Amino acid sequence: MALFLTATLVSVGTAADSLLVPTLVGQDIYHAHRALGRLGLGSRFEQVEVDTAKVPLFFVASQAPHSGAAVRPGDSVVLRFNHPGMLRYWNPSMIPLMGDFENAISFYKVQKPPQPIVLEPAGYPAELKQYTFSGAADVEALVDFDGAVLAVRIVRSSGYAAADSSACATALRGSFAPAEHYGQPVRVWFPLPYHFQFKEDKGLPSPAKRGQETTEP
Repeated sequence: MALFLTATLVSVGTAADSLLVPTLVGQDIYHAHRALGRLGLGSRFEQVEVDTAKVPLFFVASQAPHSGAAVRPGDSVVLRFNHPGMLRYWNPSMIPLMGDFENAISFYKVQKPPQPIVLEPAGYPAELKQYTFSGAADVEALVDFDGAVLAVRIVRSSGYAAADSSACATALRGSFAPAEHYGQPVRVWFPLPYHFQFKEDKGLPSPAKRGQETTEP
């Protein structure tokens, strides 16, 4: 799966105005984004799936244009960052924060984890009723310093995109009291399990019964 937020880069102007694109592959997207900003360049992001043993999560796997290419101030560089599976966020400006590991603490290490204020159950996708699906999707929500949810990701899929999508959309609507570490608010990926239970519509035969129905001669 790839999530495309790319734009065509167009360079115009004289050679005297040009800059050279730095090497960004191997950096986390937070520092890569900041490096481009210091040069007066913009960032565009593309989610890709790469072996995490080779490229850590939220690190730049490749870039376009390549390092050493000539661009002008105001041009944009595409950063293809590694994150297998479904990932959702409020808007593209939040993406670099996912690579800001200096201001994020593991949920299992933080002294005071986020406290849920508003958490809704995920809605059962209507299109899955035909499969009598029951199962779960495990989500992590990136809870910011103020308790707002910046992004969500699937860490264990339900096996159905519709259920995963419902879980992600629901988690994005959550709100929390922020986590604290040594008295300071921190960002935390907060685990959220969502369960889906098939309930047969009353008055309608089950899929199994419908298949067994025969017409009397």
